[in-house]
Amino acid sequence: MTDRAARKRATKRELRAWAWIAGGLAFLAPWAALGASPRPAVVAAQGSGERPVILIRELTRRVVIQHPATRAPVQVVHAGSGSSASSSASSGSSGGGSVQAAPPAPTTSTGGS
Repeated sequence: MTDRAARKRATKRELRAWAWIAGGLAFLAPWAALGASPRPAVVAAQGSGERPVILIRELTRRVVIQHPATRAPVQVVHAGSGSSASSSASSGSSGGGSVQAAPPAPTTSTGGS
């Protein structure tokens, strides 16, 4: 038979250390890739003191600001109910309060003549 040395298994501490190292490298890999990539031409030109202007598309827009329409306040007008209500209210002697007359209805015009 052949004499071959048995391979030694890694301990838990060694496995845990290698896992931390691999995790740290995986976490830092994206930043290393971004740092190694070349800079864009626009950023490289700004470093020399010149400011290049690249106009891709020119849009002209007109902005009109309008205030929202406000509603007029609601005015409630009570119309009188005829002569029977006013006569019964004025001739009633059941005591209590006095009945006030309703304000006159607003006048409107059609603007014709």
